[in-house]
Amino acid sequence: MQIVVFKSGKNRSSSFKLNGYLFIFILASMVIFASFLFSSATFFYGYKKGYSELNEDRIQDIQRYQYEIKLIKEENKAKMEFFNQKLIGISSQIQTLNSLGNKISNIAKLDKKDFSFKNPKHVGGTNKINIEFEYDSAFEKYLDEMANNLNKKEQDLNYINKIIRNMEMKEQFYPSGLPSKKGYLSSDYGERIHPFFKEKHFHKGVDIAHKTETDIRSLAAGEVTFSGKKYGYGNLVEISHLNGYVTRYAHNNRNLVKKGDLIKKGQIIAKMGSTGHSTGPHVHLEVLKNKKHINPNKFIHYRNKFSNDN
Repeated sequence: MQIVVFKSGKNRSSSFKLNGYLFIFILASMVIFASFLFSSATFFYGYKKGYSELNEDRIQDIQRYQYEIKLIKEENKAKMEFFNQKLIGISSQIQTLNSLGNKISNIAKLDKKDFSFKNPKHVGGTNKINIEFEYDSAFEKYLDEMANNLNKKEQDLNYINKIIRNMEMKEQFYPSGLPSKKGYLSSDYGERIHPFFKEKHFHKGVDIAHKTETDIRSLAAGEVTFSGKKYGYGNLVEISHLNGYVTRYAHNNRNLVKKGDLIKKGQIIAKMGSTGHSTGPHVHLEVLKNKKHINPNKFIHYRNKFSNDN
């Protein structure tokens, strides 16, 4: 193969011949070198582009993680503030329950050996709890103790409420108080000279005297088993209570209830009078337990409690 070379600026040229195999070798070398350059350029370009994209992805991931961490921090901060307020409320509630429980237990006269609010579990006060962004076992244990303590207080108060309800029921159905808020004791329970027959006689009740038409009240809740006239008693109201108790109110000017009526404690059932064997307006009160007369003084505790106001 002949190659012609032209020289610049001169009208001259030179030529030389290449062996066919040498020419092919040179051409092949040039192609290989060109391919190498192209491949290298492509590789470095791709590597640079891929590395850049990888960096961008990593940067985006980091930014996303930072944003998620920020959200978690804000969410946990809000949760902690919520729980702080919740715990403050719970602590306050426990203190209130302790105070209320002590007052109620004192009123109920409970045995302090068996029941006491004065030694509650140590559950902290109203100070803010500094917890940053995550729950730990100690905090979870603290919440559990708070919840258990509240449950205990709730059970205690339910127990006390049951006792109070029983006491209120007992108070309602157990004879106590005064049949008349006004008046004075004119004749006591026991042996006396009968005002009519002028002979020794056992007085089975107590007499409380005041003006005609003074209110007469029931000593306990119950059912009226008799309302009407009865020899010696005049106008009589008889009320049956729980546990075998019966109260009788006699010599009434008029009765305000009838047989079968359900009566509340302290309800006005009659007006004071002087019917039957009586020398003046008063209420004759009898208390029976299982059909046997007992001293009403055990129930009414009237001394120094009367009002003489009209």
